[in-house]
Amino acid sequence: MKFLSQVSAIRKYILLLAAAMLVINLSGCAKEEEAAESEPTKAVKVITIAESQEPVALDYIGNIDAKELIKYSFKMAGQIKKIYVTEGDRIKKGQALAELDTTDLNFQVAAAKATMDTAEVNIKKAKASLTYNNSLYEKTNTLYESNAVAKDALEQIQLKKDVAASEYAQAKSQYELAKTDYAYKADLLNNSVLYSEQDGFVASKLFNANERVGAYTPVVVVRSIEQIVNIGVPQQELTRISIGSKATVTVDKEIAQGVVTNIAAIPDESTRTYVAEISVSGQTFSLGSIARVAIAIGQQKGVWIPMTAILSDGENYVYIVKDERVSKRIVEIQKVSNDKVLVTKLKQGELLVVSGMANLADGTKVQVHK
Repeated sequence: MKFLSQVSAIRKYILLLAAAMLVINLSGCAKEEEAAESEPTKAVKVITIAESQEPVALDYIGNIDAKELIKYSFKMAGQIKKIYVTEGDRIKKGQALAELDTTDLNFQVAAAKATMDTAEVNIKKAKASLTYNNSLYEKTNTLYESNAVAKDALEQIQLKKDVAASEYAQAKSQYELAKTDYAYKADLLNNSVLYSEQDGFVASKLFNANERVGAYTPVVVVRSIEQIVNIGVPQQELTRISIGSKATVTVDKEIAQGVVTNIAAIPDESTRTYVAEISVSGQTFSLGSIARVAIAIGQQKGVWIPMTAILSDGENYVYIVKDERVSKRIVEIQKVSNDKVLVTKLKQGELLVVSGMANLADGTKVQVHK
């Protein structure tokens, strides 16, 4: 009986121990499930990586300049009567820019005209005298040949004829000089007003009314409406662009279209690059602005991803989602096209995080949204 009592007690102990172990195991599982349920989950947006074809371009930096910059000046010195424009004005071809005071010039033109008219009268008189003396000489010479007049008489007529010829030549010379002087001063008068030779913008106004200006000293500088960007092209890229190549010109956030209109035949001595001229259309920029120029050279197939998906900590990387967790992947950027980049080390079909990258780390659990 005593033995049976001991066996019964052992069985009770084992049952109690098993029950305790079960309670401990259930408690541990509950804690593990609770810990698993408490792990933070980040919400991210993803795209499925796939190959695509995107336009590629060569990128350069240049400065905005005017296609033409014309300096307008007077042919004569004088006092400026009026300036008709101010800096920044948009002007039309044929529009008046500035005018000289022509009070003194008007008198000079009138005097030159009178001198020319007098010289014209004198040349007519000298010609009439020469014609008369030539005729007289011919008649006297005929009489001399028939022994009707003496040789002295013929020589006197010869002398008069030579003097008349000399006076006529001098009168012609004086007339030509007077005519040239009059034409020059009349031209100065006609050019006392400066007119724009083309549509454009006033870049600089260098003088004001009532100021004196020297001959051929710039008074107004006008830039053409058409603008250009000059860029330096390395020798190894020369074969990839040509006259007529399309370009996109960006200044700050403003964009304009352009086309390559000229490529230098020899390199710049200081930079050893070939200067290419890009004509800009559809937009007007401030002269001297720094411009980014992208010249289209074709398309390239590969893995193109949004530029915003790339992070950097000294190396460029992205996050890839697999089994509800992210992994950090180092990538290499090959090319840039607009807002996309061509990269390596990514495979088609992988899920790329494109939004919600903040506070992610390798192995972070995520909830995926497409």
